[in-house]
Amino acid sequence: MNGLNKWAKRGVWLTFAGVLTIGCSPLQTVAFIFHKDDKVAAAYPLRPKDGPKKDKDEEITVLVICGQHQSSSLPYEFAGADRDLSSVIAKRLPDEAKANKEKITVLPPSQFDKFKMANPNWRSTAAAKIGKQLGADYVIDIELSNLQVFQPGSRNMLYEGRAEAFVHVYEVAAGDGDAKYRYPLQFVYRPNHTPDVSEVPLSRYKQGFLDRLALEIIWQHLEHRPADGIAAER
Repeated sequence: MNGLNKWAKRGVWLTFAGVLTIGCSPLQTVAFIFHKDDKVAAAYPLRPKDGPKKDKDEEITVLVICGQHQSSSLPYEFAGADRDLSSVIAKRLPDEAKANKEKITVLPPSQFDKFKMANPNWRSTAAAKIGKQLGADYVIDIELSNLQVFQPGSRNMLYEGRAEAFVHVYEVAAGDGDAKYRYPLQFVYRPNHTPDVSEVPLSRYKQGFLDRLALEIIWQHLEHRPADGIAAER
């Protein structure tokens, strides 16, 4: 019996050492081994604690608006990144919610595109008002700034993706008032990992960058497992 305990302990420490080799922090590693099924609470939950939408089986509809910050411009490598990010969030948010047994629907970006075409001055319209016209319960308004794909000083030979996102969340039922949540997000894609451009096509790196950024934003609003973060950084 003691022999079995000894081998079990060795198995745990071997797992611990193996996870360390993929570059995870000790806290992430401990969470991965001992608390992999525990959920991290959302910092800015969409689902209210009270009211008609408090139950997870009640559907919440979300409109995602994404653009560049007024004081910033997107580099040519990220042309169209704002719409691409909206599309990724529209796809991933319902899936991540489903994993929590929640019902969340995101309005398709094409529906918002039609609204913009029909309303050329839409930028002067309050986000909550736009959400109300399109039938959303919440509006997630994202402004991208300081996007970077190459490591400074590398002559565009090494990747090092970074971005800032300023996020405002509006509850449509609250009217056209202030945002329910507002927060900045400093994003670094795969910290301490700077692949050579000859090894990874720009299109693939950009897609991975946007996928991860979308998840970082989604996780601000949904509970998730700490192990998700470990897997995404491999």
